[in-house]
Amino acid sequence: MRKAVPLASKLSSFASAADSVNETLDVNLNSKRVERLAERIGLERVAERDAGVAEWKTLPLVEKLAAPKGVKAPAVVVVSPDGGRIQRCDLPDDAKSHWCEVKVGALMELEATSYTEDPCPEVPDKFLDLAKMEQVTREIKSAVPKGTPFERVETTPSITMSAENATDDVVAAAREPVVANPPQVLFRDVTATLADSETFGQQLAAHAWLLGFAGALKKAFIGDGGNSNWGIYEREFKHQGYIPILDFIHALTYVFAAAMAGRSREEGGVFYVRWITWVWQGEVVRVIAELAQRAVELGAPPPDATETDPRQIVAKTLTYLTNQQSRMNYPSYRQAGLPITSSHIESTVKQINQRLKGSEKFWSESGGEALLQLRADQLSDTAPMLLFWIRRAQRATGTRTYTRKPNATAA
Repeated sequence: MRKAVPLASKLSSFASAADSVNETLDVNLNSKRVERLAERIGLERVAERDAGVAEWKTLPLVEKLAAPKGVKAPAVVVVSPDGGRIQRCDLPDDAKSHWCEVKVGALMELEATSYTEDPCPEVPDKFLDLAKMEQVTREIKSAVPKGTPFERVETTPSITMSAENATDDVVAAAREPVVANPPQVLFRDVTATLADSETFGQQLAAHAWLLGFAGALKKAFIGDGGNSNWGIYEREFKHQGYIPILDFIHALTYVFAAAMAGRSREEGGVFYVRWITWVWQGEVVRVIAELAQRAVELGAPPPDATETDPRQIVAKTLTYLTNQQSRMNYPSYRQAGLPITSSHIESTVKQINQRLKGSEKFWSESGGEALLQLRADQLSDTAPMLLFWIRRAQRATGTRTYTRKPNATAA
């Protein structure tokens, strides 16, 4: 069991895990047996997790604001949530899709670094490459059809790529370290669930408390602009003094789309370079002022405006930056040695997806939750499964949990 379960959560399928067990241990397990073992153990871990959350919820606030007894608080910590998607096999018949959201969180301790001034005051050249930033924008804003919102942009195949050829690689490259000495991650723990956003936020907060994050000297919460992310921040982390940080790449895509909306590449490029430089330097209010002027020039979007209508794009970007500007003080974050992109949680979601996401993979609620927990445990540097097996052995009684019924035919 201790060999089969980790393989089931690491390899691409239960069949692969069964083959590996058979080859390495010479134990004949079929894929269904491995699946049942994984779900059984995964649900035991889910029960432990939920019990921990319930216990954390009963703590007085003063205890929640300090590290647990016996736990040394890290110096610098970051909590970062995001979402993935898996397919369910037990959704109602009238469901629009088999795909459903998975919530994933990365809890990280960073090496303590700080600077007397901004270590990178000038926007890196890679963010000024219009062709690549268009590709990044199309990849993240996947709902934007080919040719829009940049329908008036004049391009050639040699300097730009179509939306079909865009890959995760260009987004990952944009999120690569943007300063000479980026903050180093000392350890990462992972939380993943199919539960709703409020429950997920409690799981994140309880996990962070258990790791001693409440007592850290410097705390940050980084994510994209999703309402669910910042709802979690407001409920669970704001009162603990976490610094809110909007992922810079998501901000960039909004700025790029608004700069190019209804403009040629040459004209829009001038606005984009100016605006993204201001965003990088923490002067978002100047971008908002020019966006407001642009919105007046274009006029308000009509009720039936499409997502690619320049008026709609500019209006949405203006609202987005206005709502997020308090989380966009990037010079201050860089000076404090904090990350400004969500690269770590993005890579964590990708690692979760490698096991659970696929056009041929369908999960029940219990099976999906069990495998998500096991996969999160496997990706956690604190190796929670090692302690789980010890606790499980200590709880074992060596006796059956049921009573054998008397034989009715016995004399």
